[in-house]
Amino acid sequence: MLCEWIYHLTDIALFDSRLFRAGLAALLSIILVLSTMPSYIRFLQKSDATSDFDQNSKIKAPPIMGGLLLVVVVILVSLLTCKLNGYTVSTLLVLAAFSAVGAVDDLAKVKTKRLIAQGKATAASYMEKADGISSSVRLGLYFLFSLVIAIFCYKFIPDLRGHLTVPFVPADVFQIHLPNWAFIGFMTFVIAATANGTNFTDGLDSLVSVPILTSMVFVGVVAYVCGNFIFSNYLNMPFLPGCDELFPLATAIAGSLLAYLWFNSPPAEIYMGDAGSVGFGAAIGIMFIQVQAGLFLPIVCIIIIAEACSVLFQISFFKVTKKMTGTGKRVFLCAPLHHHYQKKWEGSFASKPLMNSKIVWRMHLVSIFALIVSFVIFFGIR
Repeated sequence: MLCEWIYHLTDIALFDSRLFRAGLAALLSIILVLSTMPSYIRFLQKSDATSDFDQNSKIKAPPIMGGLLLVVVVILVSLLTCKLNGYTVSTLLVLAAFSAVGAVDDLAKVKTKRLIAQGKATAASYMEKADGISSSVRLGLYFLFSLVIAIFCYKFIPDLRGHLTVPFVPADVFQIHLPNWAFIGFMTFVIAATANGTNFTDGLDSLVSVPILTSMVFVGVVAYVCGNFIFSNYLNMPFLPGCDELFPLATAIAGSLLAYLWFNSPPAEIYMGDAGSVGFGAAIGIMFIQVQAGLFLPIVCIIIIAEACSVLFQISFFKVTKKMTGTGKRVFLCAPLHHHYQKKWEGSFASKPLMNSKIVWRMHLVSIFALIVSFVIFFGIR
């Protein structure tokens, strides 16, 4: 809004440029996170805002809720650099609502750990960290918020009418078109599922950051192209007026995550927590739907999808086999997927941090490979 106001005041076209505002959004996010995160970490440390059980009394576990600061920065920067329309307002609402649910969950984890430390509860039923609010309550809130926002998007975004671009198929040859009720249901499911999947991915230092980054790079570029009549026509893509305002929002998220990696790179000084992972995951889901690339989400976000599916398969297979044979069996050694590799490679490295770094970096590389493949398919094979 600030850039829009300056443009109308000065009539300098630079402030109306999507590219300029996107670069400014990234730069502002990086500066704000780098400048405020150290004080924020000290505040959380003083508040003992941790959920991990301290394995060594001399070394305190890093605090959680680092993502809450990122979300605040992204919303502030987006309000300064983006024009408010159906695309940006719905995305910011999703980000804020899901981040609020995640923050409540983080606070519940902190409270549970304090009760355990005070001897008012036992840690016997936990593995490495305390739990927050129940999964059924979280999922219920995810689907409720997703449904409300999906209806909002369908009502206030004229070009959002159930069209889905199919990978490997030109949009003018074939597109899936869902009826109203099915598309709203599809959008609801995608937003809730990506929020939950991103939450599962946030399990090792920096693991969730790169998949979110690559997702924002993809959806930001697609939004910029689809919002430009010349580019979209040349590349045989649907023209979505106003969609390009998601570009500065995507770069604001990407910039905040780049700065966050400065503090979250191994060994982490702070964890993202549910406040960040759930909020950004929901934002990924709605932005992919808005640019009609919902079916590309499993390709771009392959790590997030794999983490979520590993949990789903593990629980489902265990319940089915227990019902059939009386003894539950597991597909993976442990779920989510990164825990499977921790179990599989246990003892194969000189230390656990080295093993975790190997897991994280291989998953980062897969995310980058998936981004490249997605660009080739989306822009080249049409």
